Amino acid sequence: MTKVKIDFTSKIVQEKESETFHKTGQGELIENGDVTRVSYLEDDKVPVKLLIKENDVIIKRGNTNDDYSQLHFTVGQKKDCCYVASGYQMDLKSSTKLIKFFPKIDGSKQLQIEYDLFSGLYLVGSYTVTLIFT
Repeated sequence: MTKVKIDFTSKIVQEKESETFHKTGQGELIENGDVTRVSYLEDDKVPVKLLIKENDVIIKRGNTNDDYSQLHFTVGQKKDCCYVASGYQMDLKSSTKLIKFFPKIDGSKQLQIEYDLFSGLYLVGSYTVTLIFT
């Protein structure tokens, strides 16, 4: 287990509008063969866990008894995802265009995911997520 700083950036494009979010935090990174696990607290209170494999990433955010989301990304496939907020569940599907997980020159690691999120046939938005672990 390695203690890491998390630098998270998310860009969301919905119809003609775009918004970018940036967050930082402290976390832990565990590598075991081809599997990397990362956990951290977003805003010092919301638990986030990532399971990273080659071309496959699962992100769980929140507690299952509170507001919660689980996103699953596999390049070239649609995967089931869900958001639970105020007791209501929204079932979604992700369509992943890109997953890149690589070491950077400075010794940090970077994860980049580009995906579209759908509710039924309706495109909710297009997303680019970048996480840097130092």
